[in-house]
Amino acid sequence: MGKIPVGAPIAKLKDRDRYHYLFDLKQSAPIPSRHSAPIQPTVDNLAKALFAVNRHAKTSPQPQKLYQLKTSVIEKLIDEGKASKVGLQQSPNPSKYHQQTSNTLVKVGEYGFHILSTREDLLELPHLGEWSDDFRNPTDTFPLRQAVQLLEQYIRPKETHPPVNMKRPTPISKPNHRRKSFFDPFPKK
Repeated sequence: MGKIPVGAPIAKLKDRDRYHYLFDLKQSAPIPSRHSAPIQPTVDNLAKALFAVNRHAKTSPQPQKLYQLKTSVIEKLIDEGKASKVGLQQSPNPSKYHQQTSNTLVKVGEYGFHILSTREDLLELPHLGEWSDDFRNPTDTFPLRQAVQLLEQYIRPKETHPPVNMKRPTPISKPNHRRKSFFDPFPKK
């Protein structure tokens, strides 16, 4: 039917062990679609998606792809002027494989993210000291699947190509002869 009741029931029927309610079809509304409109890659939406990806990457058993996605999006935002590098902050848990102990703080909308510092960052940006617990990113719910789709769409927008006409190759006609087996009971004469 595709409708959901809005008003009060007009009748109540009792079955063996439960009640059934009857509603007037005129007092019903269409069921909302489960498919939501595609999310536009605005700076605010990208920041929320980055926050969701970053949050999930911290607890993921294989966070490399999520962190790579985060870094790629942040670098593109910086190149387009939609994000800015604020400064360097001392890392609370530096990697045992790197001597680097400072990360670059990047501001995207109302959110702040840390990325690995480049040599230019170390020379040009001011050092802000230790990571501060005073600044917290706004908490927002953003499903991970939608966040990853939005960020991948932002990095690699779909290119519209004309449809390629895929034709099956025409079979090459072979001469009509029988296959020879090890023993041919009907040899050609």
